[in-house]
Amino acid sequence: MDSPSHSPRVSTTSVPLVLAVDGHSWSYWAFVWLGLGSLLPFNFFITADPYFRYKLHDSKTPNSSASRLELSYENAVTLSVSVPNLIATILVTFVCVPYIHKYRIYSSLSGIAICLLICFAFIFVNVNQWREIFFIVTMGLVMIQGVLCAILLNCFFSLASTLPSRYIQGFVAGQALGGVFVVLCSIASILFSNDISVSAAIYFLLALFVIASNLLTYIYVEKSHLLQIYSSSIQEVNNEHEPLLRSSILDDNAIDSLNITALALRQRLFVAYKHTKWNFFGIFLTFVCTLSLFPAYMSKIQPAYPSIDYPHTLWTDRLYTQVMTFLLFNVGDTLGRMISAKIQIPSILRSRLLFFICLLRFIFIPLFGLCHFPNTNGFPYVFKNDFIYASIVLLFSLSHGYCNSLNMMYAPRRVHAQLSSTVGALMLMALTFGIFVGSLLSYGVVALYGDAQEPDNIQFQ
Repeated sequence: MDSPSHSPRVSTTSVPLVLAVDGHSWSYWAFVWLGLGSLLPFNFFITADPYFRYKLHDSKTPNSSASRLELSYENAVTLSVSVPNLIATILVTFVCVPYIHKYRIYSSLSGIAICLLICFAFIFVNVNQWREIFFIVTMGLVMIQGVLCAILLNCFFSLASTLPSRYIQGFVAGQALGGVFVVLCSIASILFSNDISVSAAIYFLLALFVIASNLLTYIYVEKSHLLQIYSSSIQEVNNEHEPLLRSSILDDNAIDSLNITALALRQRLFVAYKHTKWNFFGIFLTFVCTLSLFPAYMSKIQPAYPSIDYPHTLWTDRLYTQVMTFLLFNVGDTLGRMISAKIQIPSILRSRLLFFICLLRFIFIPLFGLCHFPNTNGFPYVFKNDFIYASIVLLFSLSHGYCNSLNMMYAPRRVHAQLSSTVGALMLMALTFGIFVGSLLSYGVVALYGDAQEPDNIQFQ
């Protein structure tokens, strides 16, 4: 079942040409850029947290007080993304064949661009009198983008899983780089202007640029020799695979009672799950742990200064969370995914050990609980140094990127080439389930430590 790390998922007659294309690295970097753009909408809505809090702030209350809408923003975004994302992933995986389709990609990217344009237009609208409506519309746009991103990721993971493993590693590394890109854009916009609205305008224009460039990048990939080889080979795989399933362990009664196409798809998923279950649950636990803390809990952690009377500065007001939480997390996540391309410990033969490493990451929940979180439940504030917090964030993000990337790389190699595309869709389902459960758990983590008030260092323009 196992195959070498760089063995292509194509017919043997196409191997020399795939390796020749692979050697030039252009297609690899195209997948990195596609990965960067695939999670861009979610990253932008999360990292643009100061702008949305500014729009949702009730001007009738003091600056140090935050409204109910502000306090619930991060949790609402993660849930608004994860729920429709989960539903769309299940539908695309179980109802539609989980293979690449160019029209799904074009329509998804175009829809995401339209949603970002609407968000850009809201920058110039005064929403003080209808903040609740603005909140609902924003969450609606987040939900639409969640569905479109699910379709987009299903296509890209299915495609990358059928190619040499360096492509799926490049794609997941690109997703982490997307987080770094978004945070750097946010920091640059903050430094460029003190006006939150101007910063947000720059922010969303950069997002639109990336989505447009993703569309052009996929047009390049679609016309490349690599995808032409993939397209012919996957047709060969599909033609071979369905009769294989019809003659499998399914009995005649089952075949008579259910649709053949549905049976074939379900059987592919069952066989894929059977051989990759440890990787499936490893990805699931990795994202449950990460989303339970990031961003809803970690974005509220304050600077570890000895006095609450420390004067407001650009650093404490607007840059601390962007740098110490978002930037450090995304940098560590990117490094973890890049390290997995060179160091693969534990090996593909020790998938259970990798699963237990993913499980061990839950120790970060009590560790972050000892940082400077504005809690009201009496938990101790132990780590009174920002370097300690930064170190925990880096370890947390490195382990996330490394575990996620290893599981994504190993899973397609544990099955026959005919099932590699199905495995890609299955791993995406694990990721989506993990985001959904982690988003729900984040409410419990925040409530556990007692977030009854907004950090005092938040100041609105």
